[in-house]
Amino acid sequence: MFEENPDLFLDKVVERVKEERIKRKISQLKLANILEFSSPNYIAKIETRKHGVSYNLCHLCKIAEAFEMQVIDFLPKNKI
Repeated sequence: MFEENPDLFLDKVVERVKEERIKRKISQLKLANILEFSSPNYIAKIETRKHGVSYNLCHLCKIAEAFEMQVIDFLPKNKI
């Protein structure tokens, strides 16, 4: 189903990153700094998914390293 609805796939990736960020008590600002942004605004835009922005593969690699995870951990496991 993700092939038919890539936005749903991206929503799930963003949701998973956000869950892990909150679980680790990492602010949007700290995550922005991990991604080499100076402001949390970009993270807020991604997390709301209202502006058509999402994490790219480079972002996920940096986040995975910072969270001591693997990129695949952020990808949806099941088709919906």
